Amino acid sequence: MSKSKNSKTKPNILMPVLSITLLRRVTLGMFLSLPLIASAELPDASKPLIEQLDKQVFEVPETYSHSSHDVGEVKAIFYDSIDFQGKPKRTFAYLGIPKSDKPLPAMVLVHGGGGTAFHKWVKIWNDRGYAAIAMDLEGHLPENLATGGGRLSHPHSGPSRVGRFGDAEKPMTEQWMYHAVSDIMIAHTLLASFPEVDADKIGVTGISWGGILSSLISGVDARYKCAMPVYGCGYLYESHGHFKSVSGDAQKFWDPARHFAKGKVPTLWVNGDTDGHFSVNSTSHCYQTTADHAFLSIHPGLPHGHGAGWDPKRVSEIYSFADHYLKGEGSAPARITKQPSGRTVELIYESEEPIKSAMVYYLDEPITYRKPANKPDAKHSGPGTWKQLEAKVDAEKMTVSVTLPESCMTYYVNLRDAAGRISSSEVIEVE
Repeated sequence: MSKSKNSKTKPNILMPVLSITLLRRVTLGMFLSLPLIASAELPDASKPLIEQLDKQVFEVPETYSHSSHDVGEVKAIFYDSIDFQGKPKRTFAYLGIPKSDKPLPAMVLVHGGGGTAFHKWVKIWNDRGYAAIAMDLEGHLPENLATGGGRLSHPHSGPSRVGRFGDAEKPMTEQWMYHAVSDIMIAHTLLASFPEVDADKIGVTGISWGGILSSLISGVDARYKCAMPVYGCGYLYESHGHFKSVSGDAQKFWDPARHFAKGKVPTLWVNGDTDGHFSVNSTSHCYQTTADHAFLSIHPGLPHGHGAGWDPKRVSEIYSFADHYLKGEGSAPARITKQPSGRTVELIYESEEPIKSAMVYYLDEPITYRKPANKPDAKHSGPGTWKQLEAKVDAEKMTVSVTLPESCMTYYVNLRDAAGRISSSEVIEVE
C-alpha cells in the first residue's frame, strides 16, 4: 500500500521527546472507502467487524512522551485511541526504531493475560533489525522498569478484560475486545506513519490472549504482511483447556475463526502440545481453515508464558517467518501438501530447506485433559504423555512414512529442517 508524505518536516522519532502530529499519513486506499462506524449496540454478526469499527483506527494518533519509563533506546509513549464511555482514552506503549539508512520492517507485539507493554520484547525485535511497538491493552503501564513486570493504572485507560469475554453482553463500544482490536490497529497506523518504517512491511505477533487478538486481526486488517499467533488461536470453544468455557453467540462473535476464515495474511500458528489454555486440536483446526496461506509449528512441551512465547531459541520459527515475509530473507517453512490420515502415515511435503528428520507424537487416547496424577493440586490440566516414534524421510521424493501402533488414537507429525525449524502436520484423530 502506498504512502504519501506531508510537506512539513517530520520530527526525529528517536529524540527523547516524542510529540507526533499528523505530519505524515498512510494512504489508506480501500480502507477509507469502507463505511466504518462506531456502534453503540451489540456486535452485528451479519457484518464484517471492519465495518463496525471506528474509522479512527486508520488515523495517525497524537502521541505523548512518558520519558520516566524509557529504557535505553526504547521509548515510552502514550497514544490517543478511541473514546471510552465518552471520555478520551490513551494507550501506553513501548516504541523502538533502530537507526537505519533505509525504512525498516516493523512488528506490532500483543501481550497476553496479566501482561503489559514489554520493552524487552521490543528490544528483541530491534536487535534483529525491526522497528517494533508493544502496547498495553488493559489500561496499565509497567511498574518495574528493570523487569518490565507489574502493572500500574493510569487515568486515561479504557476497559480491562473481564475473564473470557465476560462483557460480551454489553454494548460493543464498551467491550474490552472492541477496544483491544482498535488499539492494535491504531498501533499499526502509528508505526506506518513514520518515515523510518516501511509501511508495506509490518507484521503482528501475540502471545496467549495476544495470540487470540493477533489471529483475529489477521482476518480484519489486511495491511499486515504476516501474523504469528502463539498459543492463542480460534475455535476456542473446541479447546480442552480453559477456553472450552466460551459459549453463546455473544462470546463467539469474538472467536478469531469468525474473522480469519476469509483472511489471506500469511500466518504461522505456534503452540505447545500440552498447553493448559489452548489445546492443540484448536490450533490444528485454525491451520486447516487457513492452510492455503498458513503454516503450523507444534512444539512438544512448550511451556505457556511470555518468555517462552518470544524466546528466539525456543521458537526461532517466528523470527525466520518474519524475516522471510518482511525482509525477503531465507525460506518459508516446509509446507505439507498431503496430510496423514490413518495409522499408516504417508505425508508429502515441499521445502526449500532439506528436511533432516521427522517425528510422530501420539497418544493412546483422544485428547483428554486432566490434572497430573502426581500433582492433583496443579493449576492446569493437560493431556496424557505424548509418545514418540521416528518416521522415515525420503528427501528425494519429499515424503514421510511410518506405521503407527494399534494403540494410537491421536497424533501429529513434526518435520525438522536443516535450520532446526519445526513444521507440523494437522493433529489427526484416528477412528
